[in-house]
Amino acid sequence: MYSPAELDVMAEAYLKALDKLPVARPTIELTQRLVEEIGAAVADGLRDEDELAAAALARSNLRPEL
Repeated sequence: MYSPAELDVMAEAYLKALDKLPVARPTIELTQRLVEEIGAAVADGLRDEDELAAAALARSNLRPEL
């Protein structure tokens, strides 16, 4: 479904999103939601890791640490 390049971008975006989470340990549900949001954004054509991370956090209604 995703190319190796897309999977690499998704993995990096996920790690960036984790770094910005306002919680120390994400739940399984939160992890799944971030992955789903990142996957949906990649399917829509987004490829920038920072933008993917920010979009996943925003769509998950999470506020990144400042």
